[in-house]
Amino acid sequence: MEDYERYGDYNNVDDDGKYGRRRPILRLLKILVTVTLFLFSGFLVFRLIVAEYYPRELRGLRMTEPLSAYAESNDLSSEKLKIDVPYDNNVRANFIADNLVIERGEGAVQFTLRLSRDTMARLSETVGEDVGKKPDESYFIVTLCDDLGNRYEKTDQIGRSYLWYRAVKYCFDGVRFDGVGWIRADVYLSSAPDAAEPYASIPVLDFSN
Repeated sequence: MEDYERYGDYNNVDDDGKYGRRRPILRLLKILVTVTLFLFSGFLVFRLIVAEYYPRELRGLRMTEPLSAYAESNDLSSEKLKIDVPYDNNVRANFIADNLVIERGEGAVQFTLRLSRDTMARLSETVGEDVGKKPDESYFIVTLCDDLGNRYEKTDQIGRSYLWYRAVKYCFDGVRFDGVGWIRADVYLSSAPDAAEPYASIPVLDFSN
């Protein structure tokens, strides 16, 4: 009987030894899973923060020459508005519009367009040659147009690069608001400024509501 009890004790010791050898592996797996989840979550949070970030000088009202002249004899009452549809394509967005600021009295419309490496990759596909990966607004011409057929050229612009983005603030002055249903930003290729259709369009302002 005692022999059987001792035999059972030996079995228990062996099982404990096997379990003990497994524990470092299980701990390692838990650590790897935890670190992976932590890095993935951190990456998502970082991308969300970057997606909403713009340099300070691109977010507020920029005093262009026409706007400065207007401000000498008038009080400014600029409005920061949200762009309902801030991209040119909901599947493959080449440009993201944001930071819309208007000054109704002077007819000022200002907003940013953000370019990325994807913007340049798709441009390369369109023109059939490699334009490089670095976002560069010189390949594009941005104008405003409305539903009445008015078209406006920019009066000023300023761009900043950060991380893998290039954001450009475009300023327009003397824009008509009365009786206008919508205003959109049309993007033309610098190599084809007189094209019948723009390369991309973004509905910046919608007065229907």
